[in-house]
Amino acid sequence: MRATSGVSRRNVLRTTVAAGLAGTTALAAGMPAKATEPNGRSGVSLRWLGIAGWEMAFNGHRLLIDPYLTRQQYAGPDGKLDTQRPLEVNSRIIDWVVDNHLAGAPEFILVTHGHWDHLADVAPLLNNPKWTDQRIRVLGGETHLNLVRAMEIPPAREPDLVLVTGGENLRFPLRSTGQPRPDYTIEVVRSLHSQLGGYGFSPAGTLIVPPEKPATLGELVEGGTLGYQVTVRDGLRVMFLSGTANFAEREVAWARPDVLVLGASGNAAVHDYFERVLETLGWPRIVIPSHHDDLVTALDDPAVHDTVNRAVVTTLQNILGDRGRVLDPRHLQQFPL
Repeated sequence: MRATSGVSRRNVLRTTVAAGLAGTTALAAGMPAKATEPNGRSGVSLRWLGIAGWEMAFNGHRLLIDPYLTRQQYAGPDGKLDTQRPLEVNSRIIDWVVDNHLAGAPEFILVTHGHWDHLADVAPLLNNPKWTDQRIRVLGGETHLNLVRAMEIPPAREPDLVLVTGGENLRFPLRSTGQPRPDYTIEVVRSLHSQLGGYGFSPAGTLIVPPEKPATLGELVEGGTLGYQVTVRDGLRVMFLSGTANFAEREVAWARPDVLVLGASGNAAVHDYFERVLETLGWPRIVIPSHHDDLVTALDDPAVHDTVNRAVVTTLQNILGDRGRVLDPRHLQQFPL
């Protein structure tokens, strides 16, 4: 645990974030907040896109993390991943989310890894007619960007496929005489994929060149896993270890996020996952579970909210105790922090 210190802008910020927890929790759970409860003081909002997908918006800026909206069936008769199942794109639901829920085109899409339920809709979103003329940078590893290339994006998008490997600390906008300080930064961290009951995961693999256009789920391979911490100019830090239920402890031991978006499924083989990640990150004041729905129920089906494993909210809150609050997000509902 980190040592306490005197009053600072950082401590004041954490206190402000904590003050809005009650109202934010009520909003995320779909309940009205009491009029006397403050919330939204940071100017930052999140929207859960289902599975590990998120929109982060603040001060006119927008980022997407693992925006997968199609939610196709993936299992064979045995209930396990069928890697030979044809890859699908649900253009109707993508258009519906873009038109009715997203705040606009993002400045960045942050990819955590290459599996279909994280990467498969990146190219369709880049090709969406409403975003054709918008500059959108995609951050990802070599495999991830090669898969995006293979899924037939326009050549004009190529300069905005940004290779990252972990350790980068990127600012937006670029430094200039008129903008000496950034509006926000994106720190990239090396991470790990979830490890299931067999101590592994599928499909694994890496790609050093673009393959043929992927046709099956199994052709979207992991290709290494990344996490991201976004720091807004006034100091609010939101860390996305959201794409998997695992992490590289030594890679994030320096971080002290105010808000942690945490992958919450598929960690049966990971020792004390929740306990270690919360302690390593200094007990974040807000923790939001991710990747804990059924992956397939359509986003415009009201029943999608009932597919969430809400037991993880209780589990995380019991571990966090009175050091912070665990939120229970609802699909597509924007909530302020």
